[in-house]
Amino acid sequence: MPNATREVTNAPDHDSTREGHTMRRTTKTVVTMTALTAGLFALPVGIASAQEIPQVQQAAADLDGDGTADLVTLTPLGDGSVQSLRFTVNGVENSVEMPADAYRGVLPLRVTDINGDGSQEVVVTESMGANTATFSVWDRAADGAPRGLTTEDGQPLKLNEGGGAASRVGYECAASATGRDLITLAASNVGTGTDLVYDGSRVRYQVQDGVATPVDDYTITGALAGDPVLDVDTAACA
Repeated sequence: MPNATREVTNAPDHDSTREGHTMRRTTKTVVTMTALTAGLFALPVGIASAQEIPQVQQAAADLDGDGTADLVTLTPLGDGSVQSLRFTVNGVENSVEMPADAYRGVLPLRVTDINGDGSQEVVVTESMGANTATFSVWDRAADGAPRGLTTEDGQPLKLNEGGGAASRVGYECAASATGRDLITLAASNVGTGTDLVYDGSRVRYQVQDGVATPVDDYTITGALAGDPVLDVDTAACA
């Protein structure tokens, strides 16, 4: 028997301003008459050809920490410069809009547990340059809506990855007394000619209640290209 879906409530859309972004949030309750199959979470959705711009990305994430996978969906809007992030938990959908890379389309979601509390977050690609990608991080707020993580000054937390020869940027996670901490790397090449020498910093953050607070700032001076201090492992955040 095919799945039958009935919308129970459909709250009107409304706009809100949060963490430097104007976001449109929607909430909808959906009752599905047959259970989700295990294959639903074998995503992200495949792309028919390399030339096509991805129109949807999906991932399974335990957003509320109950041990059950919830559905996260990312879709482009309009000309593709905006994307919609939707959380579906226990049949209730909440979504928020954010910037997107119109040229590359919506890109695969990264599922993480940055602070090790058992509730997972998703890392969303907002832009992809020639050498550097920029991401935002989203968890599930108490009201069920996607919530963008911020720094302690209320600004959106942005993660970067790549940098090429001119810089080294990235992030990873490391065990802490409270679970996990987030570590970011940002270093620039200060060498002359063909010499690659980097100055910068590694900042360690404790993430709690959607806020990343710096707890350590390690200064990098004169690091050569092969120095381990310039290495990060994003897989450590999975």
